[in-house]
Amino acid sequence: MAGQPKPPYMDATQLAAAAAQARTPMRLPMPMEQAAMRAAQMPGAMQASPAARAAPTIGQRLGTAFRQPLTSPTGMGIMSAALTGLEQAGPQPVPTSTGQILARMGAAGLQAYGSAQAAERERKAAEAEAERQRRADEATAEYRQAQLDLKRREIEADAAAEKAKAQAEAAKALLPDVKGESTLRKEYDTQSKGFVTARLGFEKLQEASLGDPSAAKDLSLIFGYMKLLDPTSVVRESEQASASNAAGVPERVRNIWNRLLTGERLTPEQRLDFISSGRRLFLPYIADQTEREEFYGSLAKEYKFKVDRVVPTKLPDKGSRTNPYIYANEAEAEAAGLTGFAYIGGRFVEITE
Repeated sequence: MAGQPKPPYMDATQLAAAAAQARTPMRLPMPMEQAAMRAAQMPGAMQASPAARAAPTIGQRLGTAFRQPLTSPTGMGIMSAALTGLEQAGPQPVPTSTGQILARMGAAGLQAYGSAQAAERERKAAEAEAERQRRADEATAEYRQAQLDLKRREIEADAAAEKAKAQAEAAKALLPDVKGESTLRKEYDTQSKGFVTARLGFEKLQEASLGDPSAAKDLSLIFGYMKLLDPTSVVRESEQASASNAAGVPERVRNIWNRLLTGERLTPEQRLDFISSGRRLFLPYIADQTEREEFYGSLAKEYKFKVDRVVPTKLPDKGSRTNPYIYANEAEAEAAGLTGFAYIGGRFVEITE
């Protein structure tokens, strides 16, 4: 080049080639471009067979190659070959032939292609390993979760079994020591003694309230009333009532009882007061005995006993004087459509057809 000293090792031929090279203004065709042009100029190219025409030409293959991403192995090989060709196309201290340039381009392209392929294989291998590890981790996590779920179900099943066992033991502890129907009935009868005594007393009171009053009826009425107040009292109709034998009976009632023994009689107001008060006193006995019979009836069912044999009802018939119906008002009584004795709004009446 002008202004630069010529290398002392170049002879006349090399100097002439360098000068010609320096005067060439046009860019030399790329080796692959030259190969494509030569292929297009071959005489038999136009007379190729249909199968040959169907196959992609060198130019088509080159076009496909050039459309590859630069980051792909093919793109990296083409780019490296192209850059090497550009570098070799410039002025060289030693004249270089086209074959040498093509060789250097091919070597550079092959080296870049091989390196890119190796890198691509490593990347894919790393991705495959990462995917394998991810799936392995997911499988491990699923297995651990399945184990945890299994353990949780086992714990829940054990807890449920323990709870059921505890409930069964608690229920068993509440049951009396029953050996048979007779034992359970005996206990039921014992628990019902107070009600039976109060019922007999109330029935005496009810009978004494019917018909014309008399001294005997007044005495029977007060006796029944005292049994309602204290079913355990042991006063007989011919005995004087004292605090020792009628502890649960108020002194006022004991005094009236003792006066009746001397021949006195109740006034109509006293008689009506004892009758209405006795009816009110007997209502809690009815409720208590109803609950007692339901309890022992359920026990009999649990032991698979015959309920009627173990718990024969001691309640008087519903609608009788001793166990009247209870209605809040007359409309409710009419809607029931039943006959017999009843409390309607607290008033004792007899309902007939």
